[in-house]
Amino acid sequence: MENTATNPQINDASTLLIKYADNGAIILEKLRDAITSPSKTKRLRTWGIEAAAKMIDRSGPTLKRLEAEHPDLIPLRDDAGRRAYSLELINRYRRYAGSLYQRPSGTRAIVCAVTNFKGGAGKTTTAVHLAQKCALTGLRVLAIDLDPQATMTLMFGVIPDLDLEAEDTIASVLVQNPADLPSVIRKTYFTGVDLVPANLCLQDAELQLANVDENNQTALGLHAVERLRAAISAVEDQYDVVVLDCGPNMGTFTLNAVYAATGLLVPIPPAMPDFGSARQFFQSMGQLLARPSFMKSLDFLKVLITRHTGTSEAADVEALIRVNFKESVMHAVTVETVEIERASNDFGGVYESERSRGSKEAFARAITSLDSANEELLEVFRATWARQSLSSVGR
Repeated sequence: MENTATNPQINDASTLLIKYADNGAIILEKLRDAITSPSKTKRLRTWGIEAAAKMIDRSGPTLKRLEAEHPDLIPLRDDAGRRAYSLELINRYRRYAGSLYQRPSGTRAIVCAVTNFKGGAGKTTTAVHLAQKCALTGLRVLAIDLDPQATMTLMFGVIPDLDLEAEDTIASVLVQNPADLPSVIRKTYFTGVDLVPANLCLQDAELQLANVDENNQTALGLHAVERLRAAISAVEDQYDVVVLDCGPNMGTFTLNAVYAATGLLVPIPPAMPDFGSARQFFQSMGQLLARPSFMKSLDFLKVLITRHTGTSEAADVEALIRVNFKESVMHAVTVETVEIERASNDFGGVYESERSRGSKEAFARAITSLDSANEELLEVFRATWARQSLSSVGR
């Protein structure tokens, strides 16, 4: 007979669940405060002179010469009195050194939707690290969280259901007025990255947006799936790259992302269930983009193999992915690593870690993996801008 003393009936499930949620919110707030102490505000790391010189693409002596020539180039000092460089300062050096990449005139912001309707593919990890890498190179980035789970929001140091009301997210913007997007854009601690955050309110907005009687379609003159494109158009001149982190579904928010995107990035882990799901995803996307209202060209379509374990089984599925998706598959892969999980526990990404949380080898492997993928994507972005620049000259 089952022991009912160890498994009592729950008569008030609602109260119990809300209690757990409230307790979890307190824990999250305490964890964030511990991580950001003593300032209570998360700050981006700094770099030593050797790393800064590499980022600026100039030698250490050149940096010192620039400091002598420009009074506003004053490096910080770490606890040991050594030179330390913030990303904001590094970008200033880049401007004086002529090494700051700027997208050509006559080109458009890249709007990259990171999407796949299967959970666990590494979408948010991919989106966050792509946004951060773009910013590290000096590009202006807008990260838009379109997932009610709001993991991207959390990774940028914002606790979704503590720090945000519905009006602080993109939810009401897409339903009420896309032109209001600037009102929900917030600066992050990561220099060069602005964030449009999310929380659970996006679930209600998803339903409201899909309802013609509630989504203000007549007043706005915009179909439900056209809202995000209209919203981004109001701010895209202020950014070089817009990264859209989509939920694991094909809901209205994801459809908005696809409609707004100039390119798609599809993360796929090398496992058979993920391969099967990806095939279904491409079929659904193909049918969607065949509709007259959705028909569009893309500047790029890239498949990124994520969470690679290095096993022979993973290698076999990687081969299937490369055979099936052919030239769309990126050369680089990102590896399964605890370094990403550990960085996420500190509400951030690996790029902002000043030192490994485990072994130096594992940390170097994580950075190398992320860099190889993101630098390949940056080359895709630059090639897109070069093509657009040539086209604008020819007009």
